[in-house]
Amino acid sequence: MAPIHDVVWDPGYSLSAPATTHHKLAQAGIQETFQAVTHQRGVRPFSGEAVLVDGQLYSSQLPDELRDLPVPPRGATEAEKLAYEAKFNRRARWRLVRHGGPDVDGATRWRCPFCAGLLRARRFAKTMRRPKTVPLVPIEKGCRRCCSGILTVMPTELPWWQPIPFGTTAWRLSMGRRQVVESANAALKGAFADLSRGFFRVFGLTKMTVLLGFTIAAYNLDRIRSFRAKRRVEEARQSQRRLKRRLGTWTEIVESEEQEEDTAGPPG
Repeated sequence: MAPIHDVVWDPGYSLSAPATTHHKLAQAGIQETFQAVTHQRGVRPFSGEAVLVDGQLYSSQLPDELRDLPVPPRGATEAEKLAYEAKFNRRARWRLVRHGGPDVDGATRWRCPFCAGLLRARRFAKTMRRPKTVPLVPIEKGCRRCCSGILTVMPTELPWWQPIPFGTTAWRLSMGRRQVVESANAALKGAFADLSRGFFRVFGLTKMTVLLGFTIAAYNLDRIRSFRAKRRVEEARQSQRRLKRRLGTWTEIVESEEQEEDTAGPPG
């Protein structure tokens, strides 16, 4: 069985207590992507050199206009989503980058975005050596340094952290994988098979798991056949050549009528 490195959480599971879900996945080295809800979002108190927003660590220099951001409404178009996500993408540049860990106790070490090469600022001379493609941001006059070094964080301080910052375009694409999962679940609950009570006529977890594996394999074969059939139809349509000369045009109609008048001759 292939190891699991990443999961896309259903909202019903991501609402569970961190000790029973998030921390156990992090301990097993499995990354998460989930929809943060109201009580998981917002600004949370943290150390002086970092701020916790929507479960993610950001620099304390994060502008106020990027701290409390609204998400796109349900049913928003692609253009509307990109407009909302533009600010989330800007905010992602201010995030702290994991420098090391987690260790045996789950502690992780983090670097500020200026030390990690995500941002530049004229007040931090060392950052100005980086390429011009790195965004240049203004910093308050009273700030003389970006951070005091590596920040160590315990797992209880990051209960809802996910590797892809929430609200960004990359996060939406990662979360969009659930659509494929939901389609498969719907097919296994009625469209392709009906995995309701009584579908398996055996007892025992091992036997039911083996039969479920064959059912999923059959569903995958059905999807492959359907995909290939659609490709053949598309290729057949593209291979059909259009006639070099169009038929039934205005020119043909007018010329044919003129020829008929000429052959008929003048009225007697």
